[in-house]
Amino acid sequence: MQQQVNLNQNAPPPPPPPNQRALLVRRFSEQKPDSFKGSPDPLVAEDWIDKIEKIFTLLGVNDEDKLDLAVFKLEGEATRWWDLTRRSRNDGLFTWVEFRLAFLNKYFPQTARNQRMIEFMQLNQRNMTVAQYQAKFEELSRFAIHLVENEELKAFKFQEGLRPSIKGRLSILKITSYNEIVERAMIAERDIEEANRIRERHNGDKNKNKNNNHPYQKKGNGPNMELPAPSCYHCKQPGHFKRNCPALISQRNQQPFIPQNRPPQSTTIPSSTAPSAT
Repeated sequence: MQQQVNLNQNAPPPPPPPNQRALLVRRFSEQKPDSFKGSPDPLVAEDWIDKIEKIFTLLGVNDEDKLDLAVFKLEGEATRWWDLTRRSRNDGLFTWVEFRLAFLNKYFPQTARNQRMIEFMQLNQRNMTVAQYQAKFEELSRFAIHLVENEELKAFKFQEGLRPSIKGRLSILKITSYNEIVERAMIAERDIEEANRIRERHNGDKNKNKNNNHPYQKKGNGPNMELPAPSCYHCKQPGHFKRNCPALISQRNQQPFIPQNRPPQSTTIPSSTAPSAT
C-alpha cells in the first residue's frame, strides 16, 4: 500500500480541462471553414460569409465569439483590410453585425448588388439549357426579391425568360407554381430536342436516297471522280446518247429520206380523162 501511495505521489498531474473558448475554436476548426484572402468577385465574398454564419448557427456561437472566429479565418489582403478598419475607430471595438456590414461594403458593395439586380431583370434563357437557366435564375433572384416575392410572381418571371419555343408551349397552361413551371419547361425541352433529332434523321435519310438515285451522281472523291457511263433514252443501253443510238440510225437508213420543208406537189389530170371543151 505504501508503494502504491508513493507511485501516485510521483505520477504527473492530469492536464487541466480545456476552457470553453479553446473548445469552441476546436469545434469550429473541425467544420473546416474556408479562409478568405480577398476576392474581386463579390459572390465569393458573400458565399464565404454565408458559410461562416451557417457554422455559427450549427455550433450556437454568440455574437462576441462570432467576430473572433471570423477574423481568425481572414488571411492576406483581407487581414490587412481588417487591421486598418479596426484602427479607424478609437476604441477598436466592433460587434458582429458591424463587422458583417463593413465586410460586405468592402467586398460586395451596393454598386455590385445593383448590377446583379439589373442582370436578373434582363435574364433570358438564350442558349442555356433549362437547368442552367434555373441555376442562374436562383443565383440572381435574391438581388431582386421584389420581383419574386411570391410563387406566382416567381413562376411568371421564370416563364418570361424562357426560349420562345418552350415558352409558347407553357403560356397556355397558366401555371402559377415555380416548381411546376420548371418541371414543365424541362419536359418541353426534351420533347423539342427529340423532335429535332427525328427531323434530322428523316432529312438525312431523304438526302441519302436522293443522292443514291441521281443518274449523274459522281463516284469517289477528289478531282479524279469517275462519272457513270451515259444511257440512251431510246434503247436504254449505256455507252451512248439518243442522237447516236444505233437503233435509230438503222431505222433511218431503211426508210426513204423525206425533207421536212419539201414544197407540195401539183396535181395533174390525165388527158384521157380531161373534160372536152365546149
